[in-house]
Amino acid sequence: MSFEKFIRENLIKRREPDFRQIASQLKRGQKDLRTAKKVLVSDPTWAFTISYHAMLRAGRALMYSNGYLPTAKQSHKTIIEFTKSVLGPEYVNVMNRFSRMRRQRHDFIYDSENHIAVSQARTAIETAEKLTERIIGLVRKGNPQKELFD
Repeated sequence: MSFEKFIRENLIKRREPDFRQIASQLKRGQKDLRTAKKVLVSDPTWAFTISYHAMLRAGRALMYSNGYLPTAKQSHKTIIEFTKSVLGPEYVNVMNRFSRMRRQRHDFIYDSENHIAVSQARTAIETAEKLTERIIGLVRKGNPQKELFD
């Protein structure tokens, strides 16, 4: 798979995979999902936002495992597009949700709009779990240090 377009547009740069860092991103994302579940009813907008960040961590880990790092330019959008290109058409619905979540999270973070219902937050958690599980599977498959992910 070629990521030359991302490199040409200065959205990513090459780097040697650091499997401890990859494992750290994935473990923190899983912790984020546990936290999102705990605050789901009391603060669905925050649960939604935490779920988005879990997905972002998983996408970042996927980038790292492929030997790339996002630059500061449009990093969230780049992580989503990179992840979409790796996962392919099978995950188009998940990735479309991830992209929509990015915009909704932006409204909350920068405009303090508390606009997420419990049902939306629950769906966000489920989507984040699906994406995270898939990425963990991919990263484990190509990782020479599998013990880091146990």
